[in-house]
Amino acid sequence: MSALDEVRAMMIFARVVDEGGFSAAARKMGLSRAAISHQIRQLETRLGVPLLRRSTRSFSLTDAGARYYDSCRTISLEAEAARKRVEELRDDPVGKISLTCSVHLGTLRIVPILDRFRQTYPGVSIDVHLSDEVVDLIGRGIDIAVRSGPLKNSELKNFKLYQTHRIIAASQSYVSKFGLPESPDDLSEHEWVMYSRVPETLTLQCADGTRNIRVSGSVRVDNATARLQFLRGGHGLAVVPLCDVQQEIDNGDLIRVLPDCKLPDLEIYAVYPGGVTRSAKVQSLLDYMRREMREIDISRNGQVQGDSHIDHS
Repeated sequence: MSALDEVRAMMIFARVVDEGGFSAAARKMGLSRAAISHQIRQLETRLGVPLLRRSTRSFSLTDAGARYYDSCRTISLEAEAARKRVEELRDDPVGKISLTCSVHLGTLRIVPILDRFRQTYPGVSIDVHLSDEVVDLIGRGIDIAVRSGPLKNSELKNFKLYQTHRIIAASQSYVSKFGLPESPDDLSEHEWVMYSRVPETLTLQCADGTRNIRVSGSVRVDNATARLQFLRGGHGLAVVPLCDVQQEIDNGDLIRVLPDCKLPDLEIYAVYPGGVTRSAKVQSLLDYMRREMREIDISRNGQVQGDSHIDHS
């Protein structure tokens, strides 16, 4: 095994540990599982010590493997950083961008935007992570996250992509069985499709002031697409972004509940580590996303709102 082969095997070993398995690492690196396993075996032979304890479905690090992993990961991160530094010197967007967002927002809005972006900039490759968990951008080496606000204080930079009303909605089938709430106090008497990111106590701004209403339901989800499906199925009322259901409201499939009472608007942000906007590819994607998503940005007075400033630090 030459020195270059050893460095490559070290990077493969780090990826296997990071991804939690041979198959996942193989998919990420575009290699076969057999090739990954062969590289690790060659590395162990060269070092003269086992790095992994293998079983049928999993593995664990040996003491030597745990110590060796730290050096392998450092090499992998340095190689990635060097590649990004070179790419930043190019004027045209080129290279890989990694992005994460929720499954619902990604499927509904972000992936179609990325599709159009790549039609415009075919030299950019996209690595998309759809997850409803908040991903550690710096630890995972991800360039951009799309998240809903308000955002917690952090070392990450951000700017607002768009803002939209949130509303209470019900399906025609639910209303035909249980009727419509006529006042905020009625809301607590109805079934709800509960969503983990919406508090159980709703804060409503109504004509007679601010009302705090506690709600509950037999269906609870941690995914916005599932929430929408249960809402359509008549399992209860739900709080949803207006831009996600506007067409269904217009054609009567869904009914807006207590339209004179307002919920806090939903704000969607692009979040990224400081410094990534020096890269032409990341800067181009952030600008592209902002332009594309401003069209769905709705404020309380019906005007488009958004923060067009991107921090280039």
